[in-house]
Amino acid sequence: MSIARGGSTTRGFTIFEVIVTIGILTIMVLILQGTIDGATRAERRLRATHLATERGERITYELLAAVNGSRMLLDGDDGGDDYLAAIEFGEQPLLAGARLPRVEQLQALAPDEAGDPRTGNVLLFVRESDAVEAVADAASVSVRHIDLYRLVCVYPTQTVRRLIVDPPIEAARDLVVWRSVRYANLAQIQAIDDDEERTSVVADLVNRHDCHHAWDLGAPIATAYYAMGVLGTLSATPETSMSLEEDPDLTVGGRLVYTNVQLARTRAGDFHRRSRLTNDAPATWTPDGFEVKISGLSGARKVWMHVVVETPGGPGVVGVQSNTVIAHPRDL
Repeated sequence: MSIARGGSTTRGFTIFEVIVTIGILTIMVLILQGTIDGATRAERRLRATHLATERGERITYELLAAVNGSRMLLDGDDGGDDYLAAIEFGEQPLLAGARLPRVEQLQALAPDEAGDPRTGNVLLFVRESDAVEAVADAASVSVRHIDLYRLVCVYPTQTVRRLIVDPPIEAARDLVVWRSVRYANLAQIQAIDDDEERTSVVADLVNRHDCHHAWDLGAPIATAYYAMGVLGTLSATPETSMSLEEDPDLTVGGRLVYTNVQLARTRAGDFHRRSRLTNDAPATWTPDGFEVKISGLSGARKVWMHVVVETPGGPGVVGVQSNTVIAHPRDL
């Protein structure tokens, strides 16, 4: 079609040309949109991976430092289960099915043998506090130095939050670092020969240092704790049904979910999320983001810890990070 005006001819677009032009523009817009979406998705994944890496490394190396300075490890073979059952977890209960590792004394650090599960997803150990000065004789201002201990338990817990909205949508699991109140060294108290001095020391431990039980470190829990009174009395018999109380000033609770990071569920086909040393059938038991194995004889043990965390980066985007460290505790 053409229009003649003043001796000139102006040619317009045919319908076909308009359709082709619109089609080309549409393709260019779709390509540009895809590029922008891809860049945005890559940026979200990078941010999510950075957050997972930062939080995963922080908690892993916090645990490494804590276990390296531990005084004694408790496992599923040496009465540790009884201690674990006595802990007052409060508002962040132990995840159902969570278990302590069992020490592999004579074997090198390696995956569990079939039918002999030893890897766990709970850490329970003793930390030694600085010795305190307890007054033995107020008149002469003499003191006794008494060692104090506290239990530390690292364990998974189930929360009600849902961080990742992609299926399967599951409530987030957190990693809790629980710390007990302090307990005095029973052997050091009993070693004080003078009755009046011992009474004074016990009274000072209770009233000034807020320490209410003496601990026979290494004994089964049913014979390990002896009550101490405000007047300086030390029970002659242990408490057979001891409850291990939390120190609210030192227990920091969940270490991940408050930053929108969670323990990653175990997935056998995923490089980051797969278990490393567990050999249980997945339908029976999985570590789900926290694996612990202990090997070696007492005094020369190694604690292998594997932490896998993940965080959402938006629809269809999840950042995953795994960290493995080996601690060398001062185990008795």
